[in-house]
Amino acid sequence: MKLSREELQFLQILADGRTKTYVHIVKGFGQPLTPMAPTFTNQIAMPLLKLKLIKRAGLMRGGYKITNKGLAALKE
Repeated sequence: MKLSREELQFLQILADGRTKTYVHIVKGFGQPLTPMAPTFTNQIAMPLLKLKLIKRAGLMRGGYKITNKGLAALKE
């Protein structure tokens, strides 16, 4: 599975297993929190969601959590 640099970094941010929101993701990329932060996060997350490497967190809107398949892809 070939992942981009941004997708791998997204998985690394989620690697601790905790639910992260777009605020955590943007700060993990070292970018400032702007009104475009949710859009930036969603653009990277969509392909990862389709590959089932991450999932949306149930109660937190806009939150993401890494799956076991995502952890395996990160180790590759």
